[in-house]
Amino acid sequence: MDSFLLVASIVGFLAYLAWQRRSPRPFPPWMTPLLHSPFRKRSFSPEAAARRHGIAPGMIVLEVGPGDGYLTVAANDAVAPGGRLICLDVQPAMLRKLRKALGSHTPPLVCASGSRLPFRARAFDLVFLSHVLGEIPDRTGALAEYARVLRSNGTLAITEGLPDPDFIRGARLVRMARGAGFLPSERFGHTLHYTQRFRLGEGAA
Repeated sequence: MDSFLLVASIVGFLAYLAWQRRSPRPFPPWMTPLLHSPFRKRSFSPEAAARRHGIAPGMIVLEVGPGDGYLTVAANDAVAPGGRLICLDVQPAMLRKLRKALGSHTPPLVCASGSRLPFRARAFDLVFLSHVLGEIPDRTGALAEYARVLRSNGTLAITEGLPDPDFIRGARLVRMARGAGFLPSERFGHTLHYTQRFRLGEGAA
């Protein structure tokens, strides 16, 4: 029975990968246990992610697509003292899972699309997404929104990696971001799992 469940889970996951690649959609809340695999914790711990994304004390930070909060606690700790983290997700069910998981440590939550942000211009020092950009149907609009809400010296940090069905190759990501006025800066990781930071180019702010 255990073997059957394992095979069924693998088949189901592969079918999901194929379907998701053809029609990008938000990561479903019922699959959030996959975000906490031992391998992920070893290779991309929340603390390592916060460092890669460039989160520092005093920053005003936006996390787009937090899932059930795998990276959120470490990010929230990293902005202290004096900073603030806000989490945005398009799925109310996912935000409920995050609130249940983090309890009193839950930062402010906003339910909205990652390509239509309900924030004023120049509101954030840093915007970060981890394995999320590929799930947003209007990626061009999303990147333009991140440019709008970032301060002139702000940072956009994007993590991509396999086996995410919406994995975006580094070269393609850079081309997309340049189209929104971003210039690539620091990069961490390797071809199959990387974090790329961007700064706003002159005239984009």
